[in-house]
Amino acid sequence: MTSNGMISSRMGPFTKPRKEVLSFLKRLICDLIGLIILLLVLPFLWILNYFKPIKKRSIMVGTHPIVSNIHYKYLLQDSLPEYNVDIFIFEDWLGEKTYYDISAKQLLSKYIIGKSAYSIAPYFILIWALRNYKGFFWHFDGAILERTLLWRIEPLILDLFGKRVVMRGYGTDQWSILQTSENLNFKFTLSNHRERYFMMDFKKIKRNYMWTKYADSVGGDIRYLPIVNAVSFAHFYIETDKLTYNLNKEMSPIIISHFANHPERKGSNAIEAVCKELKNEGFNIEYRSVVGVSRDEALSILDESHIFIEHLFNGVLGTGSLEAMAKGNVVLSNIDTKIEELLLVQDYEFYSKFFKEFPLININIKTLKQELILLIQDKNLLKTKIEDSRKFVENTTKNVKSTLSNSGIMRNIYSKGK
Repeated sequence: MTSNGMISSRMGPFTKPRKEVLSFLKRLICDLIGLIILLLVLPFLWILNYFKPIKKRSIMVGTHPIVSNIHYKYLLQDSLPEYNVDIFIFEDWLGEKTYYDISAKQLLSKYIIGKSAYSIAPYFILIWALRNYKGFFWHFDGAILERTLLWRIEPLILDLFGKRVVMRGYGTDQWSILQTSENLNFKFTLSNHRERYFMMDFKKIKRNYMWTKYADSVGGDIRYLPIVNAVSFAHFYIETDKLTYNLNKEMSPIIISHFANHPERKGSNAIEAVCKELKNEGFNIEYRSVVGVSRDEALSILDESHIFIEHLFNGVLGTGSLEAMAKGNVVLSNIDTKIEELLLVQDYEFYSKFFKEFPLININIKTLKQELILLIQDKNLLKTKIEDSRKFVENTTKNVKSTLSNSGIMRNIYSKGK
């Protein structure tokens, strides 16, 4: 961005045709080998599973190192104590061993892994998974064959082997540029800064449509997914027992934190500029931009901060906000008013009261500064909001646990797995 008001991002093409062709050919070679492996192995594996079924009740969560997977594992363990739950990942991008239980590199030879665990390894992992798990709990981009050319046949293979699949969106796996025409910040930042947002649009839309047809349960962002099984703002889950509540009573200065990973889709530069402006105007605050740190370090920052700003235009609530509430922060984030309107229309009796007591402060770039000033100037309001935020995540977590326990949804799904 230049200082004269010209807002620009990148220049030149996203990629070269020659590069795309070479990439496709490499992928094609890997997938042809993978197809041969599947054709040779799957018939015998199906027979083996039929005559010698898997005895261990087990579920795979994955397949990327994402913090929400940690909470999903806790949730499944709580609602299905008789099941073994593993978080599997292909590659440890973050270098955080707390994010997973099993990785491709732990299972396969380095000669099979090669330069990337997404090359030929997915075919070996699929064979291993079909023999070791009755069910899967994945994000929409977390299926095992997701990065191969054969991603369309995975639902068929899983169905033939009697596996059960639950799909939950987390963000990137749902968003597409073609579907963001009403959110110009989203469209501009995603399309200009990261190839995966722009160049995978058509695949994302087709893939998500496919999984919403075939998965046993679907949840995520209703703005982007064709269907979801349920919509709620009263059912968010994080393992609050693992997140110690810590109200920082020292409020001079007031500490404002923000996770600035993927800054282009969170409005991180604008958030920092607003906080800098407040400090220059004499407000006693300290702004902490959290990026490139371990999970333990990030959580320790949430222990010290009073206010957590999630993002300015995504329109949905993320895991970071829930963890911040649990740790003792007021959360400022952007919630799409269309989602609020949907909930009010569909269940006015419940949500008319719910949103009056909702502790999260819904902001955009025009309201961020004033909402911060209100909290900074009124310490009692800030303290009350912090306390209400912890109660909120405790209640929503209890709602999820009681719903799964009373309805037996997950047990009904995974008990049918073979």
